[in-house]
Amino acid sequence: MPMEQNVKPFEKFFSGSHLILGEAGSGKTKLIWSILQDREYVKENSINIVLTDSEKRMWHDSYQNPVTIINPYDSDISWVTNPSKPGIYYCACDYAPRIITFLECLATWAVQNERKFEQKVRVFIDISSKIWMLPEFIEQVNRLHFIASSQEDDSIEIWAVLGSLKKLTNQAKPIFACINLVLMNPISPSWIDELKDIVGIQCGNLRDKLDGIRVDKKEGYYYAPSDDQELYFQSN
Repeated sequence: MPMEQNVKPFEKFFSGSHLILGEAGSGKTKLIWSILQDREYVKENSINIVLTDSEKRMWHDSYQNPVTIINPYDSDISWVTNPSKPGIYYCACDYAPRIITFLECLATWAVQNERKFEQKVRVFIDISSKIWMLPEFIEQVNRLHFIASSQEDDSIEIWAVLGSLKKLTNQAKPIFACINLVLMNPISPSWIDELKDIVGIQCGNLRDKLDGIRVDKKEGYYYAPSDDQELYFQSN
């Protein structure tokens, strides 16, 4: 099937926070690990923290960018209280209060070190929707988002991974008001309307790009950067 005339082939991910939206089994977790093994991401010596409540492990073949497996109940949590060593930190934990504690530590560190970050820090939040409904969880993500969105050089990025938007609370929606969108196929038609309701006025071009997305594709993903006029498509 020919590509839409107004959609360009995917080239690269832009700087800034991202929302990866896709149904179960669409390859969201696999995409995260392919991103983290990208040569450019390895070369930049960034700090990449993966918080997940799933035990789905994709890091066993992680050769280029070594992974530090975090025990969520270890007393040493310096990886979130003072992240300083480049690499990937993978923490799988299905106990919500512990995940919230880690986010609180990261947010506090970000507040205390605002505009003094020596390395880019990415926080991948691959968490089920039931935890996204918790006010205390949203509070800490919002704190981190506030600092991330105030950095001119995108030194902190939040990469949120969701399977649905239906259960997002009003307190969570501002996080996604102006964010780079990765929409994994197959795309639910309801996502387009839901995203249009969430996207802020300051990102009107993002709302316009949503109209260029076809929902009949089965594979690959669309990429809609918030600060770019183009819509991109990556086939599998």
